[in-house]
Amino acid sequence: MKKIAIALLLSIVAVPAFAGGYFGARVGQARTNLDNVVLDKNSPTAWGVLGGYAFSPMLAIEAEYLNLGEVTGVVGGLESRGYSLSGVGSFPFNDQFSLFGKLGYAMISTKANTVVPSPDADSNAVTYGLGGQFNFTPSVGLRLGWDRYNINDNSASRKGNVSLVSVGGIFKF
Repeated sequence: MKKIAIALLLSIVAVPAFAGGYFGARVGQARTNLDNVVLDKNSPTAWGVLGGYAFSPMLAIEAEYLNLGEVTGVVGGLESRGYSLSGVGSFPFNDQFSLFGKLGYAMISTKANTVVPSPDADSNAVTYGLGGQFNFTPSVGLRLGWDRYNINDNSASRKGNVSLVSVGGIFKF
């Protein structure tokens, strides 16, 4: 009986605590611009998986794993991936449609696949983005967004940015 009471108490406390949680995935086109580097292919397919928690209909925090794809140039390619943590501010127009803005911190690692050996580059910088979300139901939504990630690694002489336009699904619990 004691175990049942503890389980009931934990479920009463835990369910509201996760009621604002969500997860999702997105896919899109990344456009990479690097200073002093000529790229043959600079718009690879990119994707990400994310999880977040909405404190209110207007404020959330979101963590994401990103794969920004591989770009190629004259001497080889660069592949970028990383993590981000962002605050998300939303402006809901109604129960179905909202606009959002993101501001956060991203850790992007760029691996060189070049003829001349080059060290991997790590970049830690501010990230930001804008988008809209359409909710089909209270627990399923569709997002369209634009995000910017900076690549600023002094040790490998890679400076620039990646812009990502994506579409994705959000599942709230």
